[in-house]
Parts: sequence; C-alpha cells; structure tokens
Amino acid sequence: MRLCLLLFMISFALSAVGCGMSSVTSAEAFPPASGRPLESDPEPTHTAKASPTQSPTQLPTTVPTATAEPTPTAIPIPISDPVRIIIEDIALDQPLVSVGLDENRAPVVPNHNVGWYNLSARPGQGENVVLWGHVLRFRHAPDIPAPFVRLKEAPIGAKIAVHTADGTTHHYEITEQVPVTPDQVAYILPQGDERLTLVSCIGDKVVVDNTVEMTHRLITIAKPTS
Repeated sequence: MRLCLLLFMISFALSAVGCGMSSVTSAEAFPPASGRPLESDPEPTHTAKASPTQSPTQLPTTVPTATAEPTPTAIPIPISDPVRIIIEDIALDQPLVSVGLDENRAPVVPNHNVGWYNLSARPGQGENVVLWGHVLRFRHAPDIPAPFVRLKEAPIGAKIAVHTADGTTHHYEITEQVPVTPDQVAYILPQGDERLTLVSCIGDKVVVDNTVEMTHRLITIAKPTS
C-alpha cells in the first residue's frame, strides 16, 4: 500500500533561556568600641576643639545609590514529546509513534498507529503539532483497523486530548476539516500559533497503471482549549 503522505516534509525547532543577578547594599554598619553596646560607652571627659586653621571633618553628604533589582527571568515550561491521542467522539484512543523522514526524505507513516512528526512542534510549544496516520487497512493485516479510519466522522467542536511523556494533558478542539490535494503542504508548515494538525487520506482511491492512488488528503485542524 502506498503511503498517503509522500510529499509532506518539513523541519523546525525553537528554544529560549535567560538569567539575572542580585544587587549590592549601599551602606556599612559600624561595630561598637571594645565590643560593647554603643549605649554603654562612657561619656568623654573633654571635647577637642578644631584648630583655627583646620576645618572640622565633614561627613559625606551623599549615599551611594543601590543597584536596581533586575527583572526576574521567567522559567521556561518544560516541553515533552506527545505519546497518546484520544478523540472520544470517534472512539479513538491510540499511542503516538515518533517518526521522521526516511533515507529518501519521505515521511515515515506507521502501519497501524498514529505518527507524531518529530520535526514539527510539541504540545505547548506554541506552534504546529503535526500527526498523521492511515485510513485504509493493510492487505497483510486485514483484522487491524487503521487508526484514522473514522477521523472524517469527527464533528467540528470535537475534543482532542494529547498526553505527553511528562504526564501533562493538552486539550484541543476541532475547528476545521479541509480536503486538499497532495501538493498542498502549507498546512503542515509552522503557522505562528499553537494548533494540532492531523493528516490522513480521505479513503477515496483510483487505479492508475495498476497502482492504487489517493486523490485527496484530509486536513483536520484543532485549536487549544482551556
């Protein structure tokens, strides 16, 4: 069986980090004479007078300004690989398999599981998280249903839960389903916002030179929910 996604290939990554320093004090404390509290020191028996030709010692009239406290740097939220997807409306509960590109730069699509394209974003990273899977069963394993066989039945507004390896659950809601031709790859590129993009065949097929060809793909887009 030919893979549904031979023209989908893309990679991206992003990261950020920061740090800060604390300020210093602006004055020193003077210790008491002979180690005793200041209030117990005896009164002096006489007061020295300043020489007519010498001005009394002057204390500093200014105090060093303390360094301003730096703005605290936000600690980045850990980002973890997605490991499971659940869409209750179509009874989908599947582990996610991390996949990339093969030696020919063609996307790897798992036979019986949903694949997370590991060159796309991770949930919570603020970008396009791309998943893909088959709709049709394999001839050599007719008893194993394809993971996305009912994806086209998912209604707009259907909830999607994606679990990550660190135990976090990210919630999405289907906002759009679009049939596209295989050359319309823009949907799996970075989009500038957090979203889930599920790529599958629609299930339609034609025979060309004794080879089964899929005419369209189904793009299912889901946006984060609180």
